[in-house]
Amino acid sequence: MVVEHRGIIATGVIPRGLRGWRYIYLLAYIFFAFPVAFGLNMTYLRFSRGETLDADHIFGAFNATFYKKSIAVNLLSAIYIFLWSLLLVVPGIIKSLSYFLAPYILIDNPSLTGEQAICQSMKMMDGHKMDLFLILLGYAGLSILSALLLFIPMLWIVPYYMTVFAKFYENVKAEYTPVTVIE
Repeated sequence: MVVEHRGIIATGVIPRGLRGWRYIYLLAYIFFAFPVAFGLNMTYLRFSRGETLDADHIFGAFNATFYKKSIAVNLLSAIYIFLWSLLLVVPGIIKSLSYFLAPYILIDNPSLTGEQAICQSMKMMDGHKMDLFLILLGYAGLSILSALLLFIPMLWIVPYYMTVFAKFYENVKAEYTPVTVIE
């Protein structure tokens, strides 16, 4: 089927009114952006530990070990946060703070599943949610301030805060002592 609208010829492949593009975008976001974000977390965690970096580290999640797990941990976190946000906004914010460390935990423990990393993150974030909230509040303030300068300062703010988040994980991990059950 060929359609002409205002001089533009289109085939039946293009969805009517471009409604279908949002699903293509969502799939691209899940299968490409989630692993890239995971790779960025991996890169900044290595940077904060003083390891040598390579440009390939950004795409480090596109391998057999991390690809499915990076999608799982981000997708599960997004679903859980959405469901908690249905109650009210505040429970969604609290849970998003609880799940914040899940990608970092998965980087350090590739044998875990996404669900296990989220559970571990909730345990590790006990008593640290306010610290993370204050860090994110500072990040939001600097982001708003950079809007006045056409977002150019974000070139420095984003790498700084990605490193701060990695260091935050390292500090919480150092303080965390897992509870062992004695039978």
